[in-house]
Amino acid sequence: MGSNPTLAALGDGGYGMTTHVLRPAPPLRSYLVAAILATLGALMVAGSGFGKNPWLLVFGALVLADGLVLVLMTTISWRRARVAVDFDETGYVIHSREGDVHGTWDQVTRVTRSDDGTQLVFHQGEEQRLVLIGREVTRLESDVARYLDKNRGYGSGLGI
Repeated sequence: MGSNPTLAALGDGGYGMTTHVLRPAPPLRSYLVAAILATLGALMVAGSGFGKNPWLLVFGALVLADGLVLVLMTTISWRRARVAVDFDETGYVIHSREGDVHGTWDQVTRVTRSDDGTQLVFHQGEEQRLVLIGREVTRLESDVARYLDKNRGYGSGLGI
């Protein structure tokens, strides 16, 4: 799916709504553990002589099943961790499985990005923070800057 900016320019210098989808990084360690479990389980099943050593067959089948279940659960949780972020002239809405988080540009006092570019932090005063985490957060920066500038009255009104 990836990031999907849909910026629609309005006639009076408005920006419409912009939507982005943030995805977490693939859980490579979990997939590695699942591959190791599945391989060990398959080797145990094959090493049991396919039933000549029933204890090894049963244990190998359980380890193989654990590896396959881990792949399935990792994939499901990774796909469900996606977050959609909507920006418009009044503020933002973050849609996740836990619910929606709303905020206005007036509440945002500062926006910072982590050094590795995977976190975008909306500061709301000295104590309240909203952290967006994902590989594509750097793609949101220009939209956030544009909407904040518009809200603060900066720029020429020509979308600059």
